[in-house]
Amino acid sequence: MGQQPNIELDASDLPGLVLEPGAARRSGSRRPGEVTHPDEAVSGGAFGRPGPDAGWVLRLVREAEFDRSDGDLEAVVATVAAARASLSGRGPTPVDVEVALILLGLRPAGIPQDVEQRLVSARAKWLRKAAHERVKGQSFLSQLSPGLLAADPDHVRHLLNVAGLTAAT
Repeated sequence: MGQQPNIELDASDLPGLVLEPGAARRSGSRRPGEVTHPDEAVSGGAFGRPGPDAGWVLRLVREAEFDRSDGDLEAVVATVAAARASLSGRGPTPVDVEVALILLGLRPAGIPQDVEQRLVSARAKWLRKAAHERVKGQSFLSQLSPGLLAADPDHVRHLLNVAGLTAAT
C-alpha cells in the first residue's frame, strides 16, 4: 500500500537496518596440533627443524660440485643445509650447501690437512649411520652445535683451524 498524500514521513520514521554485533569468535585452535603463534611451534628431536621451502635444497645440492661417490652423501648434505637455513627461519641458499660441504670435509680449502683427514674419517662413520636412518644425516646433525651450524663459511673454516691447532698441542 502506498503512502497517503497528506502524511509527511521523516527519515527516522522509515524502516531501517539495525546493525547487531556479530557472533563471538571461538578462542583457541579448532584442530589439535594447529600452530597459531610462533611460540607454539615445536622444533628439534623427532619434530626436526621445519623451515620454509626446505625442498629447494635438493636442487641446490644437485647443482653443487662435489664428489658424490657415497650413496647417501647428497641426502646428508641436503639435511644439514636445510637445518642451517631453518635456524634462521628462511629457505635454503647456496651458502647453506657450502657450509654443509665444509663440515663434511668436502671443501678442504683453508682447512689444515690433519683436520681434513679427521673430517673425512668422521664422514665415513656418519655415512654408515645414515644408511640406517629414516632422515639421512640426522645423527651427524645432532652432533653439530647450533652456533657452528649457523656460522658463515669463513667462520666455520676458522673454527676448524682452531680445532686443528688445539688438537695439535
